[in-house]
Amino acid sequence: MTPKRRNLWLGIAAVAAVQAAVLCWMIWDRAHLLSSGREIVLEVIPVDPRSLFRGDYVILNYDISRIETPAGAERMRPGAVIYVTLQKSADGIWKVLQSGPTPPAATGPNQVVLRGRVQHASVPTRGSPGQASVRYGIESFFVPEGTGRELEAVVREKKLSALIAVDADGNAGIKGLIVDGKRVYEEPLL
Repeated sequence: MTPKRRNLWLGIAAVAAVQAAVLCWMIWDRAHLLSSGREIVLEVIPVDPRSLFRGDYVILNYDISRIETPAGAERMRPGAVIYVTLQKSADGIWKVLQSGPTPPAATGPNQVVLRGRVQHASVPTRGSPGQASVRYGIESFFVPEGTGRELEAVVREKKLSALIAVDADGNAGIKGLIVDGKRVYEEPLL
């Protein structure tokens, strides 16, 4: 084998190894988040999705997807990172406590911080707060074939909650879905 040909094969092998390593890291990162992240439960708000190409899935919207921004604060730019602190209420549902462009220095035992991205924001005025639409990466969930429409009906009846895993950096992943307090779907780790 000539040196040029050997170098070509070594280069191809190196590229394949790097691609395999990146893929393994992505799978491990997701599995680690779901297996070791702190679990929180969020109520789901109805949204009506339609897609022929994605298969059966449910689009999930949450109360925490729209947050108030303090009166007099700077307008948040679309795409900006935002840290939203949630607090566990007496009924076990997590609600927005505060938000800001940086994570809080400390949180209490019944608090968790989610890292999101601003989608849209209105300008706060002196007398009234603004509003921001935030995405956390937990807005859609693939379900077994033929069950998407059933879940949409459950969402409209406000009986669906999402079990979310949150890591120390505020990254979130859907661990499962809960209907009337019972886990009905679980995200596989692999």
